[in-house]
Amino acid sequence: MSGRSATGRITRRAAGLLPPRPVVVAYAVALLLVLASAFAAESLAVRNPALTSGSDLPILRSLTSWDGYWYLGVARDGYHAAAGPNGYHDYAFLPLYPLLVRVLSLPWPGLTSLVGVVVSAVALLGALGVFVRLGRRVVDDRRAILGAALLPLCPFAAPLFMAYPESLGLLLAVVAFEEAEQDRRATAGLVIALGALARPQGAVLALPVFLVWYLRDGRRFRASQAWVLLGPLAFLGFVGYVGALTGDPLGYLHAQATWGRGGLGGVGSDVTFGDVLSSGSPIAWVLLLQLATFGVGIFLLVFARPDRLRMPYAVVPVVTLVTDFATGNLASIGRHLTLAFPYAWILAGRRPRIARCLLVAGLPVALAVLSSLTFAGRFVP
Repeated sequence: MSGRSATGRITRRAAGLLPPRPVVVAYAVALLLVLASAFAAESLAVRNPALTSGSDLPILRSLTSWDGYWYLGVARDGYHAAAGPNGYHDYAFLPLYPLLVRVLSLPWPGLTSLVGVVVSAVALLGALGVFVRLGRRVVDDRRAILGAALLPLCPFAAPLFMAYPESLGLLLAVVAFEEAEQDRRATAGLVIALGALARPQGAVLALPVFLVWYLRDGRRFRASQAWVLLGPLAFLGFVGYVGALTGDPLGYLHAQATWGRGGLGGVGSDVTFGDVLSSGSPIAWVLLLQLATFGVGIFLLVFARPDRLRMPYAVVPVVTLVTDFATGNLASIGRHLTLAFPYAWILAGRRPRIARCLLVAGLPVALAVLSSLTFAGRFVP
């Protein structure tokens, strides 16, 4: 009898970690759309011959493409001081996700690509569960569940299911805020540090988490608020590692510039959006979509105040927009704003029927279209 009771407790505890059923359904729909888009891109579309992948297997070829090729390369072989294909450096990519994939792949060294994709899928499901719990603290129950259901269906959500650190970064972000809300400051600081080693944007989460504690402490500074500094320090630690590896103290920043992340609002070290748009280049429509996404992100912030979104959570999308524009990394603005999770609460707060209908009908269609273009190598995720 005691064995059955223990099993029941474990089962209930495991079930409590999962998001509510509507969120699981939305997650499953998004996963199926991404898999179907990968199949369509590989079977029906003319794939960009320059697109690299971390696997040659069907479906995995798409799910490990773009940056996935580099993350899986680091997972298999570690970092290299020498440049890789086309002069790019693999130390432009942060270490936590490839390290986790490497460790989990040890029993199956030939399945690194599959492990990388599974890690992302599992991390996303866990992140959605924590996101609902956090939402119930910050907004109402309806918006917490609806926001979590909308997030994996966002048009730019394909990388959440790919060999990218996006899902892991999202999980660490919402866990950090949940720990901060429960005033577990040391734990929150450690989680922010992990997040800063997963995605570059993870380090800037130190600011909104600090605001959670600063406002709780009556707008006064406290020594315990310094735990948030673990995030920037962890990021700087990796920058120092790259400096030691390459002999160049600014090696990480130089690698970012090679990838086109070095100029204010630019698309490369010496190319601006205006240059591309005026040239009539075939990628001009992509840049226009990225600029439109940037504009929509700014527009949605007008609802933060009417929705009574608390200041620390309104700051999350703001620092995301500022960071992307300051680094010139608008090429990935869509997936970055998808991970600025308070946006999901703002979308969930839209009450007009037409807004709800557009969200329910439009988001899955946009996700399928952009995922197919991404897997065909025609759209930068």
